[in-house]
Amino acid sequence: MFNCKIYHDYDTPIILLDINVKNLKELATELGMSYQAVADLNSRPNPKKYLQFKYCPKIEITRYNNRLVEI
Repeated sequence: MFNCKIYHDYDTPIILLDINVKNLKELATELGMSYQAVADLNSRPNPKKYLQFKYCPKIEITRYNNRLVEI
C-alpha cells in the first residue's frame, strides 16, 4: 500500500493530490506516467534536479505496511 501526496509547500500548503493505492503500477496509471518514472520518484531519497524548480510541486510517496493489526 502506498500513499502519494503532491503539494505546493507555501505558507498555506496547496494539496493537489493525496491518494492511497495498492502498488506503484496503479499510481503510475493514476498520474498518467510510466511505471519506471514513478519507481524513480519512489526509489531515490535525494531530490532530482528537475524537481528543484521554483514552482514544481513536492511529491512524497510513502509505503505503508499491509499487515492487519488487531486491537
